[in-house]
Amino acid sequence: MRSRKKKGIVGIEAAIVLIAFVIVAAALAFVALNMGLFTTQKSKEVIQRGLEESTTALEVDGSVIGYTPDGNVVNVTAIPIKVAPGRGQVDLAKDKTSITLILPSNTYEDINKGVYVLVANNTGYYYLVNPTNPSDEINLASQNASLDVIISHLWNKTPNGTEAYVIFVQGNNNTVLEYGEKAILLVSFGKDGVPSYQSFTVEVKPPEGAPLTVDRTIPATLPSSGTVDLG
Repeated sequence: MRSRKKKGIVGIEAAIVLIAFVIVAAALAFVALNMGLFTTQKSKEVIQRGLEESTTALEVDGSVIGYTPDGNVVNVTAIPIKVAPGRGQVDLAKDKTSITLILPSNTYEDINKGVYVLVANNTGYYYLVNPTNPSDEINLASQNASLDVIISHLWNKTPNGTEAYVIFVQGNNNTVLEYGEKAILLVSFGKDGVPSYQSFTVEVKPPEGAPLTVDRTIPATLPSSGTVDLG
């Protein structure tokens, strides 16, 4: 009888030890699985962030246009831009997005002077209004808001400066360009301009993502005045 009781006690102890092993193994398996999922999630986030930083948030939305007041050199360029697919929005304010202009003779950094929104008053005349400072506006004095009119007013505003302005032609009254909205980046080259056969580069660096780089070469023949398609 005693031997039987000892065998029963040994059996219970063995069961307890086995259950303990199972519980410990389950806990270790949970920890290992949880760490694996955590590592996988972090790896995914790192890869996603790397892709976001390596791809540009902006892209050119059409032909780049040059403006030549006298037919000798191009003094202003107009670059249509939009948010790249897969991106939600880009803040183009002057303290968020940096713009650099590279000319044959010099490089000009941080020339972004801000965002203007194209609006029309009750009489149908168009204005360019600074959304961060409504008192800062440019009266186009026209019921025609064509690109030629906008460019000529910019040139009259900054005939000697190398400056850049972002004009929202389709969007909300703010500095954030969202997917589906359209804007025009106007860059003034200054009074010397860029002559035929010479190239220029405009680099737009948004808060996130790779910069948008636009390179163009001025064609051999320019109109006497007006705009020229730079491709």
